[in-house]
Amino acid sequence: MKKLNCKQLTKKLVFFFLGVWIIQTGVAIFIGTNIGSDPFTVFTQGLAKMLGITPGIGNMAITFTFLVIILIFSRKSINIGTVLAMISAGPFIDLMISLFKDIHLDSYTMIVKMLFLVLSCVIIAIGFSLLKATDLGVAPNDIIPFIISDKLKLEYRIVRIGLDVTFVVVGFLLGGVVGIGTIIGALLTGPLIQFFMPRLEKFIHTVVYSDDKLEPIANEITE
Repeated sequence: MKKLNCKQLTKKLVFFFLGVWIIQTGVAIFIGTNIGSDPFTVFTQGLAKMLGITPGIGNMAITFTFLVIILIFSRKSINIGTVLAMISAGPFIDLMISLFKDIHLDSYTMIVKMLFLVLSCVIIAIGFSLLKATDLGVAPNDIIPFIISDKLKLEYRIVRIGLDVTFVVVGFLLGGVVGIGTIIGALLTGPLIQFFMPRLEKFIHTVVYSDDKLEPIANEITE
Protein backbone atom coordinates (compact mmCIF):
# COMPACT_ATOMS: atom_id res chain seq x y z
CA MET A 1 0.00 0.00 0.00
CA LYS A 2 1.41 3.38 -1.01
CA LYS A 3 1.88 6.20 1.47
CA LEU A 4 -1.17 8.47 1.25
CA ASN A 5 -1.26 12.23 1.27
CA CYS A 6 -4.28 14.11 2.65
CA LYS A 7 -6.04 14.38 -0.71
CA GLN A 8 -5.64 10.68 -1.48
CA LEU A 9 -6.82 9.66 2.00
CA THR A 10 -9.90 11.87 1.58
CA LYS A 11 -10.72 10.14 -1.73
CA LYS A 12 -10.38 6.72 -0.07
CA LEU A 13 -12.63 7.74 2.82
CA VAL A 14 -15.29 8.97 0.38
CA PHE A 15 -15.24 5.59 -1.41
CA PHE A 16 -15.20 3.80 1.95
CA PHE A 17 -18.37 5.43 3.29
CA LEU A 18 -19.99 5.11 -0.14
CA GLY A 19 -19.30 1.38 0.11
CA VAL A 20 -20.86 1.20 3.60
CA TRP A 21 -23.94 3.06 2.35
CA ILE A 22 -24.30 0.80 -0.70
CA ILE A 23 -23.96 -2.37 1.41
CA GLN A 24 -26.64 -1.26 3.86
CA THR A 25 -28.93 -0.29 0.98
CA GLY A 26 -28.57 -3.83 -0.36
CA VAL A 27 -29.19 -5.33 3.08
CA ALA A 28 -32.30 -3.14 3.52
CA ILE A 29 -33.68 -4.38 0.18
CA PHE A 30 -32.83 -7.95 1.21
CA ILE A 31 -34.73 -7.58 4.48
CA GLY A 32 -37.57 -5.76 2.73
CA THR A 33 -38.37 -8.76 0.54
CA ASN A 34 -39.23 -10.67 3.73
CA ILE A 35 -38.03 -14.00 2.28
CA GLY A 36 -34.99 -14.47 4.48
CA SER A 37 -32.15 -12.80 6.37
CA ASP A 38 -28.49 -12.65 5.42
CA PRO A 39 -26.46 -15.62 6.76
CA PHE A 40 -24.63 -13.67 9.46
CA THR A 41 -27.92 -12.28 10.79
CA VAL A 42 -29.39 -15.80 10.95
CA PHE A 43 -26.37 -16.85 13.00
CA THR A 44 -26.65 -13.90 15.41
CA GLN A 45 -30.41 -14.45 15.71
CA GLY A 46 -29.90 -18.08 16.67
CA LEU A 47 -27.13 -17.36 19.14
CA ALA A 48 -29.12 -14.54 20.75
CA LYS A 49 -32.15 -16.82 21.11
CA MET A 50 -30.07 -19.58 22.65
CA LEU A 51 -28.42 -17.20 25.15
CA GLY A 52 -31.59 -15.23 25.84
CA ILE A 53 -30.17 -11.88 24.74
CA THR A 54 -31.24 -9.32 22.12
CA PRO A 55 -30.01 -9.78 18.51
CA GLY A 56 -28.19 -6.44 18.73
CA ILE A 57 -26.16 -7.55 21.76
CA GLY A 58 -25.58 -10.92 20.07
CA ASN A 59 -24.27 -9.19 16.96
CA MET A 60 -21.91 -7.02 19.03
CA ALA A 61 -20.68 -10.04 21.01
CA ILE A 62 -19.96 -12.12 17.90
CA THR A 63 -18.32 -9.19 16.11
CA PHE A 64 -16.09 -8.53 19.12
CA THR A 65 -15.20 -12.26 19.29
CA PHE A 66 -14.22 -12.24 15.62
CA LEU A 67 -12.16 -9.10 16.24
CA VAL A 68 -10.19 -10.88 18.98
CA ILE A 69 -9.68 -13.96 16.76
CA ILE A 70 -8.42 -11.78 13.91
CA LEU A 71 -6.01 -9.93 16.23
CA ILE A 72 -4.58 -13.30 17.25
CA PHE A 73 -4.16 -14.81 13.78
CA SER A 74 -3.78 -11.84 11.44
CA ARG A 75 -3.28 -8.53 13.25
CA LYS A 76 -2.36 -6.73 10.03
CA SER A 77 -5.93 -7.24 8.77
CA ILE A 78 -7.28 -4.81 11.38
CA ASN A 79 -7.07 -1.09 10.71
CA ILE A 80 -9.05 2.11 11.19
CA GLY A 81 -11.62 1.15 8.55
CA THR A 82 -12.59 -1.92 10.57
CA VAL A 83 -13.52 0.32 13.49
CA LEU A 84 -15.30 2.80 11.19
CA ALA A 85 -17.31 -0.03 9.62
CA MET A 86 -18.37 -1.33 13.04
CA ILE A 87 -19.44 2.14 14.19
CA SER A 88 -21.14 3.36 11.00
CA ALA A 89 -22.88 0.19 9.76
CA GLY A 90 -25.64 0.26 12.39
CA PRO A 91 -26.88 3.82 11.76
CA PHE A 92 -26.67 3.29 7.99
CA ILE A 93 -28.77 0.11 8.05
CA ASP A 94 -31.35 1.70 10.37
CA LEU A 95 -31.65 4.64 7.97
CA MET A 96 -31.96 2.47 4.87
CA ILE A 97 -34.53 0.13 6.44
CA SER A 98 -36.67 3.11 7.47
CA LEU A 99 -36.55 4.41 3.90
CA PHE A 100 -37.43 1.06 2.30
CA LYS A 101 -40.10 0.26 4.90
CA ASP A 102 -42.70 2.38 3.08
CA ILE A 103 -42.11 0.58 -0.25
CA HIS A 104 -43.63 -2.65 1.15
CA LEU A 105 -41.49 -5.03 -0.90
CA ASP A 106 -42.98 -7.96 1.01
CA SER A 107 -46.39 -7.29 -0.58
CA TYR A 108 -45.17 -8.07 -4.11
CA THR A 109 -45.38 -11.42 -5.89
CA MET A 110 -42.68 -14.01 -5.26
CA ILE A 111 -41.14 -13.43 -8.72
CA VAL A 112 -40.76 -9.70 -8.04
CA LYS A 113 -39.40 -10.45 -4.57
CA MET A 114 -36.80 -12.77 -6.07
CA LEU A 115 -35.76 -10.08 -8.56
CA PHE A 116 -35.34 -7.61 -5.71
CA LEU A 117 -33.39 -10.23 -3.78
CA VAL A 118 -30.94 -10.83 -6.63
CA LEU A 119 -30.63 -7.06 -7.05
CA SER A 120 -29.84 -6.72 -3.34
CA CYS A 121 -27.10 -9.38 -3.62
CA VAL A 122 -25.54 -7.49 -6.53
CA ILE A 123 -25.72 -4.21 -4.59
CA ILE A 124 -24.18 -5.79 -1.49
CA ALA A 125 -21.38 -7.29 -3.60
CA ILE A 126 -20.63 -3.94 -5.25
CA GLY A 127 -20.64 -2.12 -1.91
CA PHE A 128 -18.46 -4.73 -0.23
CA SER A 129 -16.01 -4.77 -3.15
CA LEU A 130 -15.85 -0.97 -3.03
CA LEU A 131 -15.21 -1.10 0.72
CA LYS A 132 -12.46 -3.71 0.34
CA ALA A 133 -10.87 -1.87 -2.57
CA THR A 134 -10.18 1.19 -0.39
CA ASP A 135 -7.91 -1.02 1.71
CA LEU A 136 -9.07 0.83 4.84
CA GLY A 137 -10.80 -2.16 6.42
CA VAL A 138 -14.07 -4.10 6.53
CA ALA A 139 -16.22 -5.48 9.36
CA PRO A 140 -14.60 -8.31 11.41
CA ASN A 141 -17.05 -10.97 10.21
CA ASP A 142 -16.14 -10.10 6.60
CA ILE A 143 -12.39 -10.26 7.26
CA ILE A 144 -12.62 -13.90 8.35
CA PRO A 145 -13.14 -15.37 4.82
CA PHE A 146 -10.19 -13.34 3.49
CA ILE A 147 -7.92 -14.71 6.20
CA ILE A 148 -9.09 -18.30 5.62
CA SER A 149 -8.71 -18.03 1.84
CA ASP A 150 -5.24 -16.53 2.25
CA LYS A 151 -4.04 -19.09 4.80
CA LEU A 152 -5.44 -22.11 2.94
CA LYS A 153 -4.75 -20.74 -0.57
CA LEU A 154 -8.39 -21.17 -1.62
CA GLU A 155 -10.60 -19.00 -3.82
CA TYR A 156 -12.44 -16.34 -1.86
CA ARG A 157 -15.84 -17.25 -3.32
CA ILE A 158 -15.47 -20.89 -2.17
CA VAL A 159 -14.53 -19.84 1.37
CA ARG A 160 -17.29 -17.22 1.49
CA ILE A 161 -19.96 -19.70 0.39
CA GLY A 162 -18.71 -22.27 2.90
CA LEU A 163 -18.71 -19.75 5.74
CA ASP A 164 -22.14 -18.35 4.82
CA VAL A 165 -23.65 -21.84 4.62
CA THR A 166 -22.11 -22.64 8.02
CA PHE A 167 -23.68 -19.48 9.47
CA VAL A 168 -27.07 -20.49 8.04
CA VAL A 169 -26.95 -24.10 9.29
CA VAL A 170 -25.67 -23.27 12.77
CA GLY A 171 -27.98 -20.26 13.07
CA PHE A 172 -30.99 -22.34 12.02
CA LEU A 173 -30.15 -25.10 14.51
CA LEU A 174 -29.91 -22.47 17.25
CA GLY A 175 -33.28 -20.97 16.31
CA GLY A 176 -32.48 -18.35 13.67
CA VAL A 177 -34.99 -17.53 10.93
CA VAL A 178 -34.14 -18.96 7.48
CA GLY A 179 -35.99 -18.37 4.23
CA ILE A 180 -35.36 -19.18 0.57
CA GLY A 181 -33.69 -15.79 0.24
CA THR A 182 -31.15 -16.77 2.89
CA ILE A 183 -30.01 -19.76 0.84
CA ILE A 184 -29.84 -17.74 -2.38
CA GLY A 185 -27.91 -14.97 -0.64
CA ALA A 186 -25.44 -17.44 0.86
CA LEU A 187 -24.71 -19.01 -2.54
CA LEU A 188 -24.77 -15.86 -4.67
CA THR A 189 -23.00 -13.11 -2.72
CA GLY A 190 -19.53 -14.68 -2.60
CA PRO A 191 -19.14 -15.21 -6.37
CA LEU A 192 -20.55 -11.72 -7.05
CA ILE A 193 -18.03 -10.14 -4.66
CA GLN A 194 -15.18 -12.00 -6.35
CA PHE A 195 -16.43 -10.72 -9.73
CA PHE A 196 -16.65 -7.05 -8.74
CA MET A 197 -13.66 -6.79 -6.40
CA PRO A 198 -10.72 -6.74 -8.84
CA ARG A 199 -12.54 -4.33 -11.16
CA LEU A 200 -13.31 -1.85 -8.39
CA GLU A 201 -9.82 -2.18 -6.89
CA LYS A 202 -8.33 -1.17 -10.24
CA PHE A 203 -10.80 1.72 -10.59
CA ILE A 204 -10.19 3.13 -7.10
CA HIS A 205 -6.42 2.76 -7.42
CA THR A 206 -6.57 4.77 -10.65
CA VAL A 207 -8.73 7.51 -9.11
CA VAL A 208 -6.87 7.80 -5.80
CA TYR A 209 -3.38 7.89 -7.30
CA SER A 210 -4.33 9.83 -10.43
CA ASP A 211 -2.16 12.79 -9.34
CA ASP A 212 1.00 10.65 -9.13
CA LYS A 213 1.52 10.74 -12.89
CA LEU A 214 1.88 14.53 -12.72
CA GLU A 215 4.93 14.38 -10.47
CA PRO A 216 7.54 13.48 -13.14
CA ILE A 217 6.28 16.30 -15.37
CA ALA A 218 6.53 18.77 -12.50
CA ASN A 219 10.08 17.59 -11.76
CA GLU A 220 11.11 18.07 -15.37
CA ILE A 221 9.77 21.63 -15.36
CA THR A 222 11.62 22.54 -12.15
CA GLU A 223 14.86 21.06 -13.47
